[in-house]
Amino acid sequence: MTVKFLIQRSLEKMNVEDFTKRSVQTDREKLLQQALIYSLTAVSRELLAEYIPLWTKEKVVFKDKKLSATELSKRILYPICVVKDSKRLEFKTDAENIYATESGEMTLTYAYMPDTELDLDTKVDFIGASDDLITDGMLAQYYFASGVYELAKSYDASYREKLWKLKYRGKELKLKAGRWSK
Repeated sequence: MTVKFLIQRSLEKMNVEDFTKRSVQTDREKLLQQALIYSLTAVSRELLAEYIPLWTKEKVVFKDKKLSATELSKRILYPICVVKDSKRLEFKTDAENIYATESGEMTLTYAYMPDTELDLDTKVDFIGASDDLITDGMLAQYYFASGVYELAKSYDASYREKLWKLKYRGKELKLKAGRWSK
């Protein structure tokens, strides 16, 4: 799906005429479009950081058992594993570096945040996330920033419910019996 499609779906939920197909837009429409793109950026960061991380593997060289995060090709969120000669190694991190138990060439698997700036033609793909979930999050962000707190609260509740279903789909959740069940 594209950013333009998500904006169109958001406008539909807002009961606002779709102005994205027109070649000329008013200043107000341009501001609304930019605000919705900003809202999508905030939602995408939350989704990618907490719910649907993007992973990549990269060949790296640990010098003196240390690798700087700036040496990676993408903006790292957190490391997942370090492998050397088909053997997983233990590692530790701080704000700027990853430390392994050995030095040399290794494969680092890590979650990352994409660097792309969003425009109308940018394709976005959040595996498992529906356009309905994303647009609810966008509208929650937009209405909160605009000071329309009741609508923001409504869309945020819908967004959080759909996120919960996405995160825990197929998992049976059981609460243990407590003192209240006697």
